[in-house]
Amino acid sequence: MNKALVVAVCLYCSLTLAAAPVKLQVLPGQQQPVTLSRLHLNRIVTPFSAPQIRTIDQADIRIEGSVIYLSSQQEEPFVVYITPHDNEAHALSLLVTPLDVPPKEIQLSLSKQWQQKINHNKAVAKRFEEASDYQQAITEVLSKLVKGQIPEGYELSVLHQSDVQHCQQDGLIFDFSKGQQVQGHHFSVLVGTARNTTEKPLRFHEKNCQGSHTAAVAMWPNNTLHPGQRRELFILLNTPDYEAAPTVRPSLLTY
Repeated sequence: MNKALVVAVCLYCSLTLAAAPVKLQVLPGQQQPVTLSRLHLNRIVTPFSAPQIRTIDQADIRIEGSVIYLSSQQEEPFVVYITPHDNEAHALSLLVTPLDVPPKEIQLSLSKQWQQKINHNKAVAKRFEEASDYQQAITEVLSKLVKGQIPEGYELSVLHQSDVQHCQQDGLIFDFSKGQQVQGHHFSVLVGTARNTTEKPLRFHEKNCQGSHTAAVAMWPNNTLHPGQRRELFILLNTPDYEAAPTVRPSLLTY
């Protein structure tokens, strides 16, 4: 065979292999090393219908359905956490090493044991929440949390700062820097603290922590804070239906 033809065939084979998707099964609590292109757009196919991504790297990130498109010109390795939209307790951890290679497609899947655990916990939380009416369910969830208990099927995770609820009231400092998120099926609860920075007692008003998905706000054991006093703050949110939400806002000028 012609030597030039052999070289061309081998080059074609190497490019074909480089372009083939890389399939990875990710285990809970383990960081999966991956290599991505430093100069091109990479495609990460996740097992989540509406994934969220967290990274300190200054990467260009776009999410389309279950797929994440990522590009970065950074030369040093960085960590990426990928979570489902409705449960921060489960995160796929990737240690990304950027290289001068062709664009990559990474196809991620969960281990069978991990998927079974997620499905089981969601089902248990759903039964717990639907065992009573809406208001009673909210009361029972908050009642367990203020006692230091986790409601059935719920999962505790660290609160990411991008999910922090904005609260504002004169004289009070709200702190979610070491906050918690407790995730169920229909509800998610954010836990932070409030501190009285004045020299007189203050009464916290729940309306100062309202958001688009806020269903209830509670301070334990009561809403009055004495000078310098700090109390835990619980903000219960309705879990939004991300799959039903439109991904594109139509322009009013098209009507």
